Amino acid sequence: MRVDELYNDEKLDKRDMTRNRIVNASLELFLNEGFRDTTMARIAKESEISRKTLYEYFKSKEEITTIIDMCLIREYNRIMEEAMPKLCGNGYNKLKQYFSIIDNNIDNFKDTIMFTGIYDYNVKTNEINSSLRDEFYDTIKQATGYLTEILKQGIEDGSIKDYIDPHLTANTIGDSWLSLAQRVFRRHKSLDMSEEECRKMITLQLSLFLEGLKA
Repeated sequence: MRVDELYNDEKLDKRDMTRNRIVNASLELFLNEGFRDTTMARIAKESEISRKTLYEYFKSKEEITTIIDMCLIREYNRIMEEAMPKLCGNGYNKLKQYFSIIDNNIDNFKDTIMFTGIYDYNVKTNEINSSLRDEFYDTIKQATGYLTEILKQGIEDGSIKDYIDPHLTANTIGDSWLSLAQRVFRRHKSLDMSEEECRKMITLQLSLFLEGLKA
């Protein structure tokens, strides 16, 4: 698994390429060795740069982790941004299609989901600078916005229950399925079930959301 680009520019300069190399080396270390056991010294070594050079790019591993998580969420946003114009029907039908996209893509984003768990457990947003924190929140807001938009349409056309708060509901759904997916992929053995059996729980959860929201 790699974060192929931190930037949208077609041509990256040497500094940008170094940043990308640091981010990808860090991603592999965090996934394979965990957040606590990954040090800035180890990141520098795996990135084939000095610690001094590393600190010229990033002040802490919390900052690196935030950027990685933000890049991974942006990939989710890219998929949803491409999918949204293709959704058809009333709000409820679009919601079914939206959940189907999530369900069909979860297995391809197993490492992404596990990484978000690493981030949520280990990094406090007050540990990163305000500009990066704001950028991170904006990325999450965009991710939630797609579902919020669908819920609003469903309320307006009468296909989704009209007493729900679209924004609050979208956040609740997003956090719920992501938390379950993290548990399925990281700790399915503790549930005394196979990963395949646990995986069905995510599909079931999305189905329950659909039933609960239908007008």
